[in-house]
Amino acid sequence: MPFVGLYDANVLIPYEVRDILMVSASTRQHAVYWSEDIFEEWLRNSTGKKLASEESVLRFQGIMNRMFPEAFIARERYERLISSMTNEAKDRHVLAAAVVAEVDVVVTFNVKDFPRDSIAPYDIEVQTPDQFVRHQAGLAPLVFKSAFLARADTRDRLSRSQGKGPLTPADIAMFLRDGPSRMPESGKFILELLGSSI
Repeated sequence: MPFVGLYDANVLIPYEVRDILMVSASTRQHAVYWSEDIFEEWLRNSTGKKLASEESVLRFQGIMNRMFPEAFIARERYERLISSMTNEAKDRHVLAAAVVAEVDVVVTFNVKDFPRDSIAPYDIEVQTPDQFVRHQAGLAPLVFKSAFLARADTRDRLSRSQGKGPLTPADIAMFLRDGPSRMPESGKFILELLGSSI
């Protein structure tokens, strides 16, 4: 069985974080999951904080589900487990879904919401997206680089078509390293993969 990660809602909301996590998933070096409640939380928080329109979020969710048709976990599969989870109450649905999917790692910015004693019985780890991407990229760097460059090419063409000018792979990596996405190690490693010393 391949290594399995579950993406929490808070790592799907920021565009750059979601994008690089999907690059990682596209390598097929690990399986990926998300749940009905995670998608609902993503939609609720994005629209409630005016970070994205409902149409935009639903469009991205549709794309992700088409790319990874086995990734979506319906609430009925994990709902009965939620009350037995012992982590932070608001994130018990996340851990319940992770248990049902038998994941290896929950990818989240809310690491503190998953204390060691709450995840140990299920042999699940918790990692930030920066830790997760850096680790996965390091396991198969050439595969990751190929996936990253393919996505960067798509983003460059989109940027040019929107009149925003070129967007290079190094631009994306530097934004991960230096921007607000909290992905410094991943951005640094990707720059190294690109052979850039910027």
